[in-house]
Amino acid sequence: MKTFFLALSLSIAAIFPALAQPSLGDWANRHRQADNLFKQGQFEEAIKQYDYVLRGRLPFQGKKHRDIGATHNNTGVTYFFLGETEKAEKAYEKALESLLPSLGARHNDVLTVQANLAFVEESKNNFKKAQKAFELCIQSKLPLVGSKHPDIADCREGLALALEGQEKHEEALEQMNLALEIRQEKFGDTHTDVGASYAGLALILLNQEKFDKADKMDAKARKILAATQGQYRPNKNPVSKFRPGPAEILKAKSKSLRLP
Repeated sequence: MKTFFLALSLSIAAIFPALAQPSLGDWANRHRQADNLFKQGQFEEAIKQYDYVLRGRLPFQGKKHRDIGATHNNTGVTYFFLGETEKAEKAYEKALESLLPSLGARHNDVLTVQANLAFVEESKNNFKKAQKAFELCIQSKLPLVGSKHPDIADCREGLALALEGQEKHEEALEQMNLALEIRQEKFGDTHTDVGASYAGLALILLNQEKFDKADKMDAKARKILAATQGQYRPNKNPVSKFRPGPAEILKAKSKSLRLP
């Protein structure tokens, strides 16, 4: 599961400095530096950079600009991986405040932030609420990106964990297998996301006490994640009852940030 969550990129126009505001290009570079710090696991430094970017961009773009929303979202992702769930939730809410006025409720970026909020609910063991949010995310994203898009796989993975939290094991397995199929078709058999799917399947099978099958899935997960440098990291989010928790499974992916 991605940097879980789902991260957002800056708009293309922001990458190139405008003639009247040449410093915007510098803020875009700073934003990319923060993204890279996140990918390297330097979460505290990434948050400092995102905060710096926000302070620099706000006078030029205002609170309702799409790029401001993207930075708030990525800040939220970083806070979540630090186990700072409340700060992550506040950052996602700020992202929606920026994105909704300019993009509308059915824009893919807005749906991405809402999916991240669903992962927050999941980490707080609010599994029914998370289930509804992921189901809505899938329903809303399908017409925009299609059934085989990685975003759909991520939402199905989140839905699987929400179902598993309610001990709906068979439904959870179905959703996790669907996520695995999308990722194998998109990325091949040795991608980090595929390893994360196997890790999720191992978790569900373990809870069903299907130990032999769980061991096989776990072995596949660890082989892929070791090769892709996506090993399991310590879960700093203590509120989840999952072992490993959803945040940890997401972190196991350790991949490049997803474009919206």
